[in-house]
Amino acid sequence: MAGLFTMAKKEFLDIIGEKKFLLIFATLLIVVLVSTFEGGLSYSSSQSSTVTTVTGNSTRPGDGGGGTFEAFGSAQSLSRSLSSMITNFSLVGGVLAIAISFDTINNERQKGSLKTLLSYPIYRDTIVYGKYLGGLIAVALVATITFLAGIGVFVSVTGLALTMDTVIRLLIFFGVSLIYMAIFLAVGLLLSIVLPLPSTSLLASMIVWLSSIQLIPNVGYAIAQILYPVRFSLANGRPSFATQAGFTTIRAIISGLSPSTAYENIVNSILTTSQLQFNSGSPTVISINVTQAIATSLPSLIYFVGLLIAIFAAAYVIFTRQEIR
Repeated sequence: MAGLFTMAKKEFLDIIGEKKFLLIFATLLIVVLVSTFEGGLSYSSSQSSTVTTVTGNSTRPGDGGGGTFEAFGSAQSLSRSLSSMITNFSLVGGVLAIAISFDTINNERQKGSLKTLLSYPIYRDTIVYGKYLGGLIAVALVATITFLAGIGVFVSVTGLALTMDTVIRLLIFFGVSLIYMAIFLAVGLLLSIVLPLPSTSLLASMIVWLSSIQLIPNVGYAIAQILYPVRFSLANGRPSFATQAGFTTIRAIISGLSPSTAYENIVNSILTTSQLQFNSGSPTVISINVTQAIATSLPSLIYFVGLLIAIFAAAYVIFTRQEIR
C-alpha cells in the first residue's frame, strides 16, 4: 500500500509540474468562467420574464386572477443555463485527461525507466494503480477548482438560492464530470500500454476523443436516417417534413454509446428542474425533482460507470501480462 501511494504521489507531482497541464487547465478554467457568467445572465433574464396572472396555485398562465406566474422563468432549467459549461467540460476536460495519460507507460518504456522500476520489489499492479491514481488526483484537482469557480460565478450573477435540491444536482454534476474525465484518463493509459510510441498513443487518443465528440453521434444520425427516413408530404399545397418515431430512438441509442454524448445527456437530465408543456394550447410548467431526474438518467449512468471499469480493467490486464523489454 505504501508503494502505491508513493507511486501515485510521484505521478501527481510530475503531472502538475508540466507546462501542458497548466496550459490546458488555464484554458478550461477561463472558458468555464466565461460560459457560466453568460449562462448566469441568461438565467437571470429568463427569471424576470413573467406572463399574466393565474388563479391560486394553478400552473396555467392566463387563467385569470390571483398573482403573477413566471412561465418562461420557471421553465428555464439549470441545464439550459449551464449548457456552455457542460459543453466545455466535455471538450476541454477530455483533452486534459488525454494530455495527462497518453504517455504514462510507453514514455517510461522508451526511456528504459520502466524496466528499471520493475527490477525493484514492486508489483505491476502497483505501478498501473499508482499511475492511474496520480492522474486521477490531478484530474480531480482540476475539476474541483474549475467547478467551484464556475458555480461561484453563476451563483453570484444569478443570486440562485442553494437549496438542498440544487446542491444535490450540482454535486451529481460534479461527480459525473469527474467520471467523464476519468474515462479519457483510462483511454490514454490503455493506449500508452498497447502502443509503443507516445506520438502514436497521442494520435490514437485524439482519434478516440474526436470519435466521441463527432463520429459516433453522426453515425447514429446517419443510421437512424437510413432506417427511418424523414417523410415528405404536401399539406394544403405546402411541403411538410415528418420525423418517424423510430428515428429518435435509434439515434439516441447509437449516439449514447459516445462518452461525450452520454455525459451531456446525464448532466442535462440531472440539471433539468422543470419542463414547459402545452396542453390544449396553454403552457404548463411541470416540476422535476432530483429523484425523477436520477431515474431518467440511470441507464446512461450505469453505462458510464461500466465503460470506465471496462477500459481500466483492459489496461490493467494487458499491462500485467505484457512483456517488458
